Amino acid sequence: MKTMEVMVQGEYLLSATVTIPENEHEKHPAVVIVSGTGSADRDGNMKGFQMNIYKELAEFLSSLGFVTIRYDKRGVAKSKGDAYKTGMLDLVNDVISQVEFLKTLPYVDPDRIVLLGHSEGCILTTIAHSKSPVAGLILLAGAGTSLKTAMQYQNMAIVEEVKTMKGVKGLLLRTLVSEKKVVEKQNKFFGAILASKEDVIKLQFKKFPAKWLREHLSYTDEAILKLLQETDCPVLAITGEKDVQANAADLQAVSSLGKDNIHCHVVKEMDHMLRQYTGEKSVLNVKKQYKNQIGKPTHPQLEEEIEKWCLSLPDFCRMK
Repeated sequence: MKTMEVMVQGEYLLSATVTIPENEHEKHPAVVIVSGTGSADRDGNMKGFQMNIYKELAEFLSSLGFVTIRYDKRGVAKSKGDAYKTGMLDLVNDVISQVEFLKTLPYVDPDRIVLLGHSEGCILTTIAHSKSPVAGLILLAGAGTSLKTAMQYQNMAIVEEVKTMKGVKGLLLRTLVSEKKVVEKQNKFFGAILASKEDVIKLQFKKFPAKWLREHLSYTDEAILKLLQETDCPVLAITGEKDVQANAADLQAVSSLGKDNIHCHVVKEMDHMLRQYTGEKSVLNVKKQYKNQIGKPTHPQLEEEIEKWCLSLPDFCRMK
């Protein structure tokens, strides 16, 4: 496998890494890896969390015969732009720019390009495909779900966890955290975002990317599911059973679309970082959980499901 760093021109120059399987003289299928929210770089790393989620996915996909590209988002790591001023639709346009770049590479088959989205990336790739169709979608940890729903799921999970927390800490947190208080705070927050006009606002003395969330709030679960309903390309949607940031139960709505081209799977003992996790689900301890997983490999069943899906599409993904 060969790796090279490139600069991809969109509205801003984005720094990216391309992986190329052996025999670059042949035309290969390709995958654009689209990351989730936050300031993680193209490899899926940020300060204190060297997870290498996307680097490992890229290497795995290249072992199956795919060219891959993964990139730093606007204003992150080596890419140009301002992360705070970047809207959700700007991120969608950047996905499309990556696809257009891949089409220029002599060893990429332009008719066999797949988008792989993780977390927020599921939303971005679904919308990008509706604007500029590709040959397939792989949606990990967030298929068919809006960002608002994901945020609500995480907040309600905290409420439920606090209800059963023991000791003095549990008693104290229950005085501060209740479903009513959380919903009120959440609605106030969403209201402030929707009422804003600027790209960036200050919330509790901190900068917040208002344009980004405003645009996300315009896409409901129903809107995203409608886009998937209209999709004719092969789609693989996978969420982990132990994911506290994306609700695995939401895959039922995707499955209920009744589309033969969409395949859904819940991977047992897999969390949001696509790692194996056998402990109890906990939103409050999730940072500690992720830190303990640094250096651990991608969940093997996830890799099995992706490979099985690829091999089920021989005319689309002619594997090595």
